[in-house]
Amino acid sequence: MADLWMPGATRHALGNEGAMNGGPARAVWHITSNAKDWTFKNEHGWFTGGGASVAPHLLWEPFTGEVAQYFPADSRSLSLVNAGAVKTNRTGRYCIQIETVFTAGETVGGKRYATVRDTPCKGLDKIMAWLRSLGIADAWPGGAPTSFTRDTVSLSTWLSEGGHYGHNQVPGNSHVDPGPMPNLFAVPVPEATKPVYQPFPGAEWFKKSPRSAIVTAMGKRLVAVGCSAYEDGPGPQWTEADRKSYAKWQRKLGYTGVAADGWPGAKSWAALRVPHV
Repeated sequence: MADLWMPGATRHALGNEGAMNGGPARAVWHITSNAKDWTFKNEHGWFTGGGASVAPHLLWEPFTGEVAQYFPADSRSLSLVNAGAVKTNRTGRYCIQIETVFTAGETVGGKRYATVRDTPCKGLDKIMAWLRSLGIADAWPGGAPTSFTRDTVSLSTWLSEGGHYGHNQVPGNSHVDPGPMPNLFAVPVPEATKPVYQPFPGAEWFKKSPRSAIVTAMGKRLVAVGCSAYEDGPGPQWTEADRKSYAKWQRKLGYTGVAADGWPGAKSWAALRVPHV
């Protein structure tokens, strides 16, 4: 099971409200946009002081790599405005809010920076490793942010599709940040922080009949725990034999009925401990 606190971050627990609404995990990217003070110290002081009521999960300084964490991953933060009756901060199994200490046009070391994409992005590899360990997909459901404008996704997209979003894309919100972002998915996971076990790829991933080394690794674990329904294999292609084998595993864990239908879920997957591939 992934650590709910980001390894290496300075931790400042402001509470753990929990009560996430479930569904695909996601991350939302913001920038602090402070015209008077561009320092990590200033923003950190705000989020642990007068701005604690709108603190994100993470505060990230892309020039130094400093990171502070205010909430564990499975708690909501209050960085987003609700979209009517939809509590946007609670959407998904995880809804990680990341405030980047950045202001468009700021000058650092005598150089002017227009976007987060232009910064050194120090520490981004560690953040991406953590987000991936939580099962947050390498995807922008609304497309990667390209400008400081609103680009709101539909409410159905927000509720049903995991991955990465800009603050400018979240329904019910009016902000235009974060602006152009670096290519997050080209950021490698540092070897030392790669998880021992394979993160849960999401329930919908299996229903698309994937062909992947993940399926093979899962099948080998099912055989190892005595839950095989295979005549051949297991192999990289998801088949009905994989689903029947996984259903055996769910029943072994005590699940019944539709909870033991053979489609992997996050809790049964974590218990299976599929080796990272």
